[in-house]
Amino acid sequence: MRFTDGSINNSDKILLGYDEEKGRFQIWEKKTFNLNGIDGPYIIDNQLYEVTKENKLLNRNIDIKEKLIVKVDNSDNDQFTFQLKDSITSEPDFYELPEKLIVISDIEGNFDGFLSFLINNGVIDKNFNWTFGNGHLLLNGDFVDRGENVTQVLWLIYKLEQEALNQNGKVHYILGNHEIMNFQGNAHYANKKYKRVAQLISKNDSLKIATQFLYSDKTELGKWLRSKNIIEKIGKYIFVHAGISPEIIKYNVSLSDINQIARNNWDKNLYDEEENNKVENFITGRKGIYWYRGLAQDYKYYDKIKENELKEVLNFYQADKIVFGHSVMEDITTEFNGKTINTDVKHGQKKNSGKTKGLLIENGIEYKIDGKGEKTKL
Repeated sequence: MRFTDGSINNSDKILLGYDEEKGRFQIWEKKTFNLNGIDGPYIIDNQLYEVTKENKLLNRNIDIKEKLIVKVDNSDNDQFTFQLKDSITSEPDFYELPEKLIVISDIEGNFDGFLSFLINNGVIDKNFNWTFGNGHLLLNGDFVDRGENVTQVLWLIYKLEQEALNQNGKVHYILGNHEIMNFQGNAHYANKKYKRVAQLISKNDSLKIATQFLYSDKTELGKWLRSKNIIEKIGKYIFVHAGISPEIIKYNVSLSDINQIARNNWDKNLYDEEENNKVENFITGRKGIYWYRGLAQDYKYYDKIKENELKEVLNFYQADKIVFGHSVMEDITTEFNGKTINTDVKHGQKKNSGKTKGLLIENGIEYKIDGKGEKTKL
């Protein structure tokens, strides 16, 4: 694979490149990664691993009922506590539309932007506690990779799930292509420190095997993420990370079928390496649920969806609208007379940024909301 710096790499080796810092060519060299600041915790059975600010990986035994601390790698030195769940089960595919539903997508380890968005829109308080009552929060995929606080973002979601249930609320986490890529051991977009910690905890230098281990059902976060859906219907809204191709109709699959097919296959890279089952190849491949960009744009493998095709998809699934992310825009965007809503934007990387944006559906009315708590009717 050739990258923009001119090097030719695979996941573990630099096949041909140039080290500018040391002024030398590189041929068939093993890639090296370093820890870089606070990270974790990672929990495997009764073992907890965490990285200190001095870049030391520590581990210790824990008790299932222990309150565990998450430290955030940011300028405010934020931290919060959580407890492990007694059990983890798969999520339902369908829900009634609540009075209040907030949607945000594509946070990608951006803890500061995510935190202040939740605080300023009344989802949590400054002590990281759920304050949204019986409201629902939907996270529309790609909360991992790129950023420097991936584990902290995930543990905050994990913590809020139980607190929401205690108040008859709900946190929905729809998996995106970046979660799936990590299931498959593809850490290309991960911050380098996550590559190193995966190698150390898994005790395996193969980046693919190490990443697969961290996101497997052997770890608490991996087990928890694997309980999530890739598509849900809430009221008359369909929520999906990337989109739904009109070709899906010929496969005659229900939303429940889609989630089960994904669970059965998300460790396989059917995007590049198709197998014999056409339905599985389609659902998880190039035009599949966590890759399809046709709701927003023309793409190299297909044209943008047409209005009559969208209508057929909505009729097939008895829905009025599709809410998605994956294809980044400058703002929350509606198209096709409001039948599609794209929630993927370039979120602000700092707290209290108006660039961080999401969607609020309140009493059936749709609003754009931002990281300052401002609210505008769509």
